[in-house]
Amino acid sequence: MHQDMLKVCADSLRTFTKEKYGLKLKSSHAHELVAAFFGYRTKNTMLADVKYPISKLSQAKVIVLITDDFIDQRRKNLDGLLPELPDSYTLGEVVYASLFSDQIWSSPYPPFRNFKMLAEFFTDHNDACRRVFRKYRNVTIHHLIDVKETEDSVILTITHAHENTSGGLCGIGKNTIYIPRIAGKIGYDNPHISAPEIWTAGARKPLGSLEALS
Repeated sequence: MHQDMLKVCADSLRTFTKEKYGLKLKSSHAHELVAAFFGYRTKNTMLADVKYPISKLSQAKVIVLITDDFIDQRRKNLDGLLPELPDSYTLGEVVYASLFSDQIWSSPYPPFRNFKMLAEFFTDHNDACRRVFRKYRNVTIHHLIDVKETEDSVILTITHAHENTSGGLCGIGKNTIYIPRIAGKIGYDNPHISAPEIWTAGARKPLGSLEALS
């Protein structure tokens, strides 16, 4: 199935670049780009992944898309790739639209552009977190995300903070989200969210400015 998925997305990419920009994208380049959008450094690396093959994408509960920086780097390493191609975000829209419109994957959750967006979504929709932050309803809560990727999962550590009167951030607690990998580098099972750890009084931590931590 992953071969068919790869071909569908690659064909869509070639059709798009031909009709929209008048560019003839080589089949080999299209396949390599699609593999990159699935999170792999090469097509061969993708085909060799038997533990979490992209063919299991239909089993994924959430999808986190690959960053443009990763795609940009892969494009630099593809010899002979057309320099006139549009930006990686535009190409990604075509690749991912092929997946989602073809009903290969469906979920009550939207695809997330990055892990920060996933962390904020599940934190904001978690009953335990909502109860904890209810008393801060008159201030903006910032979620600072640390991402740790392993072969089998992604672990997000979220530090929750608000701005103090001097403009710095004051940490008020943290929790973690554990996301098991299912398909490629983009498909994951339901996230497991820990109960929030709350810091009160002197346990609250100064974290520096929002600009420095962004």
